[in-house]
Amino acid sequence: MKIMSGYCPPPVLVQTWLMLINLSSSDEARDHAKRMINRNFGSVDLAITYLEQSQSDNMLVKVGM
Repeated sequence: MKIMSGYCPPPVLVQTWLMLINLSSSDEARDHAKRMINRNFGSVDLAITYLEQSQSDNMLVKVGM
């Protein structure tokens, strides 16, 4: 997956952004998370795809492939 900004944020940071979008009661935190997702991926769906791919890559490493 090509990241829009050229920077590849760590999966845990992307998870945090997604959590803030879904659960935060702070409009400022939610807006910031949306900006970061859009800047780095272009959409929430692409950020979720990135997380799914990073999890499957980690599974391959743990299994020793």
